[in-house]
Amino acid sequence: MMDDRAARKDRYFILFIFLAAFLVRMIYIVQVLQFPLTEYLARSGTFDQYGFDKAASFIASGNWLGGEGVFGKEPLYSYFLASIYKIFGYSHFAVYIVQSLLTSFGVVLLYKITSQVFNRASGYIASFIMAFYSISIFYDALLLRASLITFLTILTLYLLLEARRKKGYLMWLFSGIALGLSVLTRHNILLPFIVFFILVTIRPFKRAIKYAAVFIAGMFIVLLPVLARNYVVSGTGKIGISSEINAFWVGNTYNSSGVDFEPSDPEYRDLEFGSRGSVGKTARLFFMEINKRPARYLRLYARKAWMFFNGYEAPSNTNYYLYREEFPTVLRWPLFSFRLVCSLAILGILLSVLRQKRPYLVLIFLGVLSGSVMVFHIQSRFRLPAAPLFIIFCSYAAYFIFDRIKEGRLIRSLVIVALAIFFYALLRPDLTYAGFRDKDDIIRHIDRTNLALAYIDGYKIYGDNEALKLALRQCDLAIEKEMFDYSPYAVKAHIYFLKDRYDDSIDEYKKALVYESRNPFLYNEIAGVYYNQGAYEKALLYEKRALYLFPENKVFEKNLDMIPVSKR
Repeated sequence: MMDDRAARKDRYFILFIFLAAFLVRMIYIVQVLQFPLTEYLARSGTFDQYGFDKAASFIASGNWLGGEGVFGKEPLYSYFLASIYKIFGYSHFAVYIVQSLLTSFGVVLLYKITSQVFNRASGYIASFIMAFYSISIFYDALLLRASLITFLTILTLYLLLEARRKKGYLMWLFSGIALGLSVLTRHNILLPFIVFFILVTIRPFKRAIKYAAVFIAGMFIVLLPVLARNYVVSGTGKIGISSEINAFWVGNTYNSSGVDFEPSDPEYRDLEFGSRGSVGKTARLFFMEINKRPARYLRLYARKAWMFFNGYEAPSNTNYYLYREEFPTVLRWPLFSFRLVCSLAILGILLSVLRQKRPYLVLIFLGVLSGSVMVFHIQSRFRLPAAPLFIIFCSYAAYFIFDRIKEGRLIRSLVIVALAIFFYALLRPDLTYAGFRDKDDIIRHIDRTNLALAYIDGYKIYGDNEALKLALRQCDLAIEKEMFDYSPYAVKAHIYFLKDRYDDSIDEYKKALVYESRNPFLYNEIAGVYYNQGAYEKALLYEKRALYLFPENKVFEKNLDMIPVSKR
């Protein structure tokens, strides 16, 4: 009778937590779609969202083999989007719903994983944290791989635990397939570690070998078609899933922050060119760099490790903090953060080791996925797939504290709570990147500029004059934050141009030229303002300067021909 009651209780809880996770994400999706930045990210060629969206649209239009050439990025996410577009039509709303459904299902799987690894109470806590984990909610409503990778990570771990428990070949095959899908979404190096785990923990050894073989076969069932396709279209006999290897240098030049991407950095450009998309050349160059500057690289990796574990959600082209500040959404609710999860997870790991509860497979996933982020560079979306593994240990620490309080062991409980508070204080968001830069605002000036561009985009589509006022506000905030960058001045100049305030527009463009004097596009833009003002001689002067800096630019040549000046 008790077993039936417990099973019924589990079913009710699973239904509740699934619906809760999905409902909070639905609310967020409806809210966030009201703000221009969300859709602008998929329309502007500056962002990864645009690349995924274009690739998916191309595939969904009938090019299911992916066109010509090796995939630029791991292809699964583009095919995932393409499948949604094919079924539901071109709809980002449908993508966000599907991503939210997958995450909500992942919440249920996390309950099952944690219940199996520790106990049912820890499972309740883990699933509740994941359901209301702020960064997970944020990325479910973006055209980025983070949401899908996180789900596939949870699914792979769940299937492996089930395979080990049930001791059947089919589950090992499914586990390998899940890992293969994860690799096709973003590379990871889990395979050798999982195989080692199988060979060490399963007896007799012959059975372990068979399970490992089936697991590897499952993975390569998924990978082989992509490898074969890329081999054929490459024309060079190279075997690989994608050509994205050069992304390694983003966080691995000796002078990089390990967090931000500086495409103008000459060291980055030289190393990217030298590696030529080859894993072997990249590895050789990397070890040569370490040999030349061991102390610099030691500091770099110490900085990346610290930035991985502290509470800062490092932005790439999308800033979580900008969304939370500017848009009144559920992100302003008191949701769970990585800072809280990590501080309790450290305790959970220590407690599990001391109490002889050592979930080695979970530790392998946590170590490998965390380490792989540190090897590349630290950003919020790259850290998200490791978060569920931290949540598993976090939930055990929370359960342990509650259990000791329930048993009346107040002194032990207070000691553990004090440790949790200590870790929480220690892991405060570090905006200096471990002293790499002066303390900066949590929202970068470029985030403000991007939001201003999104408002301008909204104005051009819907004709909303209020959007231009909001765009100007973001430009002013960006300039207040960083007055030596040309971009907010240039965006502000464009806003004044749209408002027919030509003199103000010219003034802002000239301010931009102070900080970017050899940017041909700025000269072209200011020429356009003079043209609309009727000052053709000045328009001619600036357009010629643009062509001097960027010879044979067809747009500039066409603009020059349009200027009605008799002598050129």
